[in-house]
Amino acid sequence: MPIRRTPRPRSTATAVALVLALTATACGGAGDETGDGSVTITLGYYAEAGGPADGTMRELVKQFEKANPTIHVKIESADYDKFHTRLRTQLAGRKAPDVWLSDGVLVQEFAGRNSLRDLSEYAEKLNEDDYHGVDLIRKGDPKGRLFGFPQGAQSTALFYNKKLFADAGVEEPTADWTYDDLLAAAKKLTKDTNGDGKPDVYGLRTYSPSFVESWWPMVKAFGGDVLDDGGKVAIDSPQGREAFDWMLKAMYEDKVAPDPVTTEALGKSQTLFPSSVVAMQFGIYARIQTANQGKVDFGVAPLPKGPGGERGDLANVNAWVINRASSDARADAAWKWIEYFAGEKPQAAWTEIGEAIPINKKVTQTPAFLSPATPPADRKVFLDSLASADDLGLNPVWSEYTAAITEAVTGALSKETSVADALKTGQGEAQSAIDRFRPAG
Repeated sequence: MPIRRTPRPRSTATAVALVLALTATACGGAGDETGDGSVTITLGYYAEAGGPADGTMRELVKQFEKANPTIHVKIESADYDKFHTRLRTQLAGRKAPDVWLSDGVLVQEFAGRNSLRDLSEYAEKLNEDDYHGVDLIRKGDPKGRLFGFPQGAQSTALFYNKKLFADAGVEEPTADWTYDDLLAAAKKLTKDTNGDGKPDVYGLRTYSPSFVESWWPMVKAFGGDVLDDGGKVAIDSPQGREAFDWMLKAMYEDKVAPDPVTTEALGKSQTLFPSSVVAMQFGIYARIQTANQGKVDFGVAPLPKGPGGERGDLANVNAWVINRASSDARADAAWKWIEYFAGEKPQAAWTEIGEAIPINKKVTQTPAFLSPATPPADRKVFLDSLASADDLGLNPVWSEYTAAITEAVTGALSKETSVADALKTGQGEAQSAIDRFRPAG
């Protein structure tokens, strides 16, 4: 804002100069503490306005401020897409929150653009073994730095509709199930009740735009990979092709799973299980909410084993991150929030929402998590999956390289191109996206 050059009496000019100096200092991040030692931080998160997550988060902020009277918290929240769109603009203008909730797959994007503080020294104050997901976040950084601290975890399981299983006389899934067992059950569960030649109930949903609940764990289960340990795209492999061939057979030959076009026509992939259109799906922990909203009597089981005995378990750990541009005073206050949120009482409150696996290990051993009033009864399946899970091939251009693969493989699953061509094209374009990235200085 331009400064007017109107002449003023000396005392007034001196006062204005002092105010401007203090304002400039505050904008620069150095003058954060007031005379009484208090500090104000901005906390950002994504949630549906007025929903359970938003309401619980705001209540936890109130409790945090009460327990830390010298820290004041300003909240910035929005739905997922709007929040991240705004956040990227804020980061470019150096106006991002001091601490924000990041989707786990985006932590390395922000870190690669030099926007995050390394939290390793802060985390030394805690016993990392008391929390789920720290190892997966650290794995995402080539140097093993910790650019985020877990907020909530998502792992994968096989969801199944108990009523549809009972009606079809099919035994419920077990930990010994293979992909052959999965297909055999799906055939028995698929029903054409009105005789029009099209299934009214499909045994399984295989395709979903949420690839962590679709082709990614299948590729892993069949012995393939999407991103290898050296950071190279590796989806174009015999094992990868075998996984996609299995999906195509289930959709077009055995017709026990809706193809991508039918999936969308039936009402989007995440609505099919809650509405009992499909009897089984691969799902992350958060799908418990939507299944219960559909009042489905359901259970969960481990993902089936692939040809080599692998399940392809995957996990995503959403994380609190701290803005690298924030002053030390605000960063210290932000860490106190992170440490508070990871505590038993806040984690117990968050558990009641059912949105994510609690990251506090003590809370995951309580009846509130293990024996809830709503399905599924056995949530330990998700803990077992989390313990053996791999991450989602994280790097600073995760969104770009996975989008390239997704576009190619969706063409194959829609039979617009061959699996071989799709994987070759997807791998090449995804690798180019990775190779083009240059870390911020």
